[in-house]
Amino acid sequence: MKRKRKAYSSYSMPTPKGVVTQQDIADRAGVHITTVSLALRDNPRLPPATRKRIQDLAEEMGYRPDPMLSALTVYRKRLKRARHQGVLAWLCPCVKEGGSVPSSTQYRCGAVERGQELGYQIEDFSIAELGRFRLSRVLRARNIQGLLIPPQSFNRTHINFDWENFSAVCFGFSVARPRLHLVTNAQYQSTRTAMRELRVRGYRRIGFVTTHNIDERTNLNFSSGFLSEQRRFKPSDQIPMLILNDSTIPAECEEFGRWYGEHRPEVILALYRTVPELMRRLNIGYGECGYASLDADLDGNESGICQNYPLLGRTAVDFLVKMIQNNERGIPAERTQLLIEGVWVDGKTIRTKAGYRAGS
Repeated sequence: MKRKRKAYSSYSMPTPKGVVTQQDIADRAGVHITTVSLALRDNPRLPPATRKRIQDLAEEMGYRPDPMLSALTVYRKRLKRARHQGVLAWLCPCVKEGGSVPSSTQYRCGAVERGQELGYQIEDFSIAELGRFRLSRVLRARNIQGLLIPPQSFNRTHINFDWENFSAVCFGFSVARPRLHLVTNAQYQSTRTAMRELRVRGYRRIGFVTTHNIDERTNLNFSSGFLSEQRRFKPSDQIPMLILNDSTIPAECEEFGRWYGEHRPEVILALYRTVPELMRRLNIGYGECGYASLDADLDGNESGICQNYPLLGRTAVDFLVKMIQNNERGIPAERTQLLIEGVWVDGKTIRTKAGYRAGS
């Protein structure tokens, strides 16, 4: 006769009073807890200065890692080390002559990390080099069933391929056809979050800057979020968006200068990494007009939204592996969009909630 196993209820231990946690350090440093975790592990993804600042702050606050928790983490990681399950294909984007390849390094880092945890290796393959028929034969011969498709080098890309034999997940909206499952930042919500953070810091006249190319690549989500939030402002605080024409820097500088001179925003929220250079050329300092990026890094220099690219990579792998396990192949009848929220970063390019400039 089998004995019944005693049931144990799961519970979480509260943090003892007076013990400094990583969240405490994050609150004090004005960064996300992910940044603290990376810094305390001396992860090279963060700049050395950021790592040292947070490590010094942790020492000052008396932070001590819990040895039992560290041992449990190591034990769990060992359990997670899965045996080799196979290979996932990373389909390198096709590039127009003279064009550039969009950076997908952070997506890939997250995808590789999660793939290793699940027992999958990620390898590069190129339709442009092998051709779609040969690539399909190569993948099927090696029993590679899953495809990860990073952002393409141009918008509204159409990719003709043998989709019915594979599971596939895209990053972002640059692939127009076929309509595959995709993972991306919650772009609409990210913009609304950023605008609310700026309003909390006393900014009322918020300008928005991007380019036609970027606006299209992001399915108009960022600009839609701006318009949705701005309609709550009183009319005198509403500023028309500036959608630049993807031309040369001097031409964009002239266009930007006319818009800035006419509307005089207190802060600029931008999805275009060239905006700080345009401000520099026009001698617009952050004391005169603040700047927040919708694609900020976690290093704490630029204020704005960090889009969490490594987490997007990890999420894409989780979704793709589940599709493989469920034998879901081909173009889906109904597309799923997985949206990952961004993280607000208090940088040095806007004032703080108290009204003083961060870093001053």
